[in-house]
Amino acid sequence: MKKRTEVIQEWIDARRERGEAATKCMFYITVPKDTDIYKDETIKKIEGILDKNHVSHGHVDTVCGAWNLNRDWIETGEIDCIVEFCGVYPVGWDMDDVAELERMETEGEIIVLVDWIEDGKHIPNH
Repeated sequence: MKKRTEVIQEWIDARRERGEAATKCMFYITVPKDTDIYKDETIKKIEGILDKNHVSHGHVDTVCGAWNLNRDWIETGEIDCIVEFCGVYPVGWDMDDVAELERMETEGEIIVLVDWIEDGKHIPNH
């Protein structure tokens, strides 16, 4: 059985081989519980992954489409990604970090919203 990192890398490589450009995206990441994200260990882990992969980020408390407009989120800078039906995968990151982000989202440790950036406009992932 292939490791998840290998599967994700194959998806990225296949799109590159077809000449597809990466999609510019911004991520909004939070935890399922309304908590103080400045102290939350899961958020600290995500910020470590972002820092390691040279992604700018900050905290915001209003994210379009969110139920609770006072919930705190991490907002990233632009990230080059491939978009698959099962997720939005950063290219140029350490593959272990990409797989860990996917695992955390899949297992409900984090919530991730993604906007595509096209002509300066934010378009929800679809």
